Amino acid sequence: MQPLLTLDDLVVAASGRRLVDGVGLHVDAGERVALVGPSGAGKSLTVGAVLGRLGAAYDATARLRLGDRALDVARPTGRDGLAAVHQASAVALNPVVAVGTQLALVVRRRRRCGRAEARRSAVALLRAVDLDDAERLRRRCPGELSGGQRQRVCLALALASRPRLLIADEPTTALDTVTRRRTADTLDRLCAQHGTALLLVTHDVQVARDLCTRAVRLEAGRVVGEDAW
Repeated sequence: MQPLLTLDDLVVAASGRRLVDGVGLHVDAGERVALVGPSGAGKSLTVGAVLGRLGAAYDATARLRLGDRALDVARPTGRDGLAAVHQASAVALNPVVAVGTQLALVVRRRRRCGRAEARRSAVALLRAVDLDDAERLRRRCPGELSGGQRQRVCLALALASRPRLLIADEPTTALDTVTRRRTADTLDRLCAQHGTALLLVTHDVQVARDLCTRAVRLEAGRVVGEDAW
């Protein structure tokens, strides 16, 4: 069976210096894979290439496929079926638009439904990510929420598109211990519930063990090994 995501021989360079050199990985449908390593190992650059969001400062080449589609690591197009959650939740959300409105807009765009149905779906998504009093929270702007609440809103936004693959780039790093655990549990439950494949980027091996069955280890921009649990 063809993997859901295949990345081969990724090279990322900036100012003539190679930052990622020959990285490869794959994720099967419904599989959960962690990309682990210390800061500066190339994890976020690898994910940026998968998402096509590295920017003009980087030169990147690779063979990248999502299912049977070949993708360009330099362009963000063709990523239907793929969604991402990033560490900086405050940056990922529009600061002046209520979170429920942001969710409803994604729902309407993806599902082509009316305003009332999109609003109901937005509340349901907020409840699905364990946000209490979702009807009240949907009217709040991101700055009125805690870091953990914003991160779960970002997870709801990603799930609104009903992705086959979710990429989570350090989704728990900026959170306190209790909120980190709750966010990881929510991510675990929702991936299991929807059969969503997960590519988790983290430097925390324990989080990787809790959420994934396999890890690809990076150091200094290279794959140095794999672990299966």
